[in-house]
Amino acid sequence: MDSVELEERMNIMSRLCHIGQELASLTDLDELLAKIIDCCKDICSSDKASILLLDESRNELYFKQTSGSMGEDIRRIRIPLNEKSIAGWSLIHRETVKIDDVSTDPRHYKGVDEATGYETKTLLAVPVMWGDRCFGVVEAVNKLKEPVFTDADADNLKILAQQAAVAINNVFLVEELQNFFVHTIEILINALEAIDPYSRGHVMRVARYATSIAREVGITGKEFENILYASYFHDIGLLRKDANILNKRDPLHPVIGASILEQIKILEKTAAIVKAHHEYYDGTGFPNGLKGEEIPLAARILSLVEDYDEESSSINAGRSKEKFNKDFFEKAFVRHDPELVKIFKKIVEPGVN
Repeated sequence: MDSVELEERMNIMSRLCHIGQELASLTDLDELLAKIIDCCKDICSSDKASILLLDESRNELYFKQTSGSMGEDIRRIRIPLNEKSIAGWSLIHRETVKIDDVSTDPRHYKGVDEATGYETKTLLAVPVMWGDRCFGVVEAVNKLKEPVFTDADADNLKILAQQAAVAINNVFLVEELQNFFVHTIEILINALEAIDPYSRGHVMRVARYATSIAREVGITGKEFENILYASYFHDIGLLRKDANILNKRDPLHPVIGASILEQIKILEKTAAIVKAHHEYYDGTGFPNGLKGEEIPLAARILSLVEDYDEESSSINAGRSKEKFNKDFFEKAFVRHDPELVKIFKKIVEPGVN
């Protein structure tokens, strides 16, 4: 290896190190796969690149991401996981495949070229695996500037495939945790509604109202998430109480709810919000009788919208929604943060001054 080749090799290794850090920071699968494609083209000097993911339920490979204009056409193509395709062979045998002339290789799946109008001449395929788990195959298509892909290209793509496998595995883990969290929220909401059937839909309405106010006052990022989670779990303390003495005005349930959430890392920031969600701006609330801005902003929002939803759900047949809103907001300007009340009034009564 001469000095020019050595320098080029060192440059690629440096790029691969940087690429590994970039891939590890991505949590969106489509964004991650697009980045892998760009990196594949870069380090292998290929005209095109693609990633085929494994659909275990159908025992097929499909193009989740590819480079260039043929992306939409190629994503409709599914390839049986067998040895009759280069990608299938690579994944089944867990081996890198380097083809100098695909027209002479019987494993080349011609359906892709026919569907896209693109001619594949040279191909480099590497399985993407994390331990025993197979995610798919990354391919570099048509070498640029040189006749064929080199052994160095294959080594580089193996490194990229290993980095890709780690990053894809992390994204799938995050998605699984998010799904688990969403299902957990649904289970807890159903449990709350089971012990208090009259509150059906209450949690979701409170969450919708609270996040609407949060957007209006410019709350974003983690603070916005905290308000959302606090809305979901504001009455979780009721689950630790005897259903026979269920009472949302009991001063213990916010304290119990906060103590539960403090023990959960992802929800610990919501504990103070839940604990204070029955505090009133005029100091007449519970459990601590906080007043004014002693109450966290998120808790002031939650206190307001919960009061509104609880009272509106008990409107009797002889009282219109307009009359209820008028009565509610008159007393709300005393009991709750006046600035938040103004904002909330515009949300529930759009077009009314």
